[in-house]
Amino acid sequence: MNNFFKGTTFKVLLTVAILLLVATVFAAASSASSSPITKAVSFVTAPLGKVASYFAEKADSFTGGFVSSESYRKRVEELESEVAEYRAELVDYENAKKQLNSYEEFLDVREENPDFEWVYCTVIGRDSADVFSSFTLNKGSNHGIKVNDAVIYRNYLVGVVTEVNPTSSVVRTVTDPSVNVAAYEIRTGEIGYVSSNSEQSLSGKCSLSGLDKNTAVSKGGIVCTSGTGGIFPKDLIIGTVSTVEQSTTDNSAFALLEPAADSKDISSCFVITSFGES
Repeated sequence: MNNFFKGTTFKVLLTVAILLLVATVFAAASSASSSPITKAVSFVTAPLGKVASYFAEKADSFTGGFVSSESYRKRVEELESEVAEYRAELVDYENAKKQLNSYEEFLDVREENPDFEWVYCTVIGRDSADVFSSFTLNKGSNHGIKVNDAVIYRNYLVGVVTEVNPTSSVVRTVTDPSVNVAAYEIRTGEIGYVSSNSEQSLSGKCSLSGLDKNTAVSKGGIVCTSGTGGIFPKDLIIGTVSTVEQSTTDNSAFALLEPAADSKDISSCFVITSFGES
């Protein structure tokens, strides 16, 4: 028996059986509606088709919710307009707050001087070429402001109006050599006039001149307007004495002053348009 399985006859019969089996399978497959290759291709591509359909549906959904660039542009313009409005409201708020603060600071001055008539102003310009720190206000003759009106910050004298236009005015400060103010030192009562020369002006100072050579005015003294001349109300603070020196041109002394208000830091002020008798 072992020799049969090892023999040539068995091998021939096995080969024939295998050929008959392959033929049978092939015939069965050929009688179907589609070939094995077609079925294999269909098996592979069917899932791919489902995936493609899924993404096509998502794409349709995305297209349905898409907003055009023109719509975005219009929305951006609307938002920019809203931001501009909010910024303008913020500016108005800040200006109103500054004005309220200025009124509160001026309240004591007004209570002590009920005869004052005044105009609230803001600084709208500074002349960088002017070494004496003049500046321009946002109100003028249309608001009752006149040349020689006193300009104050709190109860400090800042300067005087020297030029007036309908809607603006120019102020020269107490450190400007062209400005002269009748004044006195409050402790001693000594009188003189506040002015400055170019050297003092460039250092941001002014001086109380016309004092006796043996003056009792000393460092730390406060100098105020005397009201003489009718241009400036009385008792506005001009500055504080830093040193007392002897004049080199005559037999007198002068007190170098540190102005009470630094005009470079002022953004708003009051113009006194009228006041009663001193």
